[in-house]
This record gives sequence, C-alpha cells and structure tokens, in this order.
Amino acid sequence: MIDQNYLQCHFFRSQTKDGNMHRRKPQSGRVYRIGEAARALNLQTSVLRFWEGEFPGLHPVRTPKGQRLYSEGDMELLRRIRSLLHEQGMTIEGARRVLSGEAMPELAEALCVQPSDSGADARRVLAEALKELMEIRDLLTSNPSKENRS
Repeated sequence: MIDQNYLQCHFFRSQTKDGNMHRRKPQSGRVYRIGEAARALNLQTSVLRFWEGEFPGLHPVRTPKGQRLYSEGDMELLRRIRSLLHEQGMTIEGARRVLSGEAMPELAEALCVQPSDSGADARRVLAEALKELMEIRDLLTSNPSKENRS
C-alpha cells in the first residue's frame, strides 16, 4: 500500500519537469501501482501499458518519476476491458466501441451485464442480435445471379 504522506509531499508538487505528467488527482480510496494492478487482474504489466495507449478512457496518474498509479475507477475500467477482450473474445476495436457506446446499445448492454442482472434479458438480446447477424450474413452471401433469373 502506498504511504499517503508520500503522496501529499512528493506527488502533487507544483513544479515538475513535465507539466503534463499530473493529469488529475487520484480519487479518494486505494491507488495501485502498475505491478499491484497487474497482479490483481492476473495480467502482465506490459498489457496494462499497451491498453493505456489503446483505450482513451484509461489514464492512470503518473508520479514525477513516471510511475503509474491506478485508482479504483481505473481498476473497474481495466476489469471491463479484460472481460471484453479475454473472456468474451472481442477485438480491441470492438471493445473500444462497446466502452464508448458506439456499438449497438442492446448488444453493448448485454455484453456488460453484471452477474446480478437478469440472465434471461441478456440471453434474449443476444439471441435477437444473433438472428439479425445471421440475416445479414444470408443477404451478403446470397447468389445475386439466381435472384436475377427468377
């Protein structure tokens, strides 16, 4: 655990080499160093650094020495990203769309269903999405020459 006195004395200095380094003050609550965050999520630290560049909503606070500190909000976002990529098999672009809300709202909602939510609703939405995708596939793979002869 990080000493709160360290954060007060060293973390929020007004003069830094890079004025951009301190984007925001960490929210109240626990902060995790990159190694602690990686262990908690069962990931490599290189994966967290890579995701930082791929997902615009992920911005850990940096200390003057450049060490990343993840807040509880960052950890929740990392859990969602890990779930979308590793458990649900989405691509990075697909996960980015779901997180930004650009994906079909019903599908995005179904993919982000928490265990306490109704499973029947999620299954219904996914079944409808699957049906629509199959119809689209059939339209795209149908032979246009057969249709013109009819």
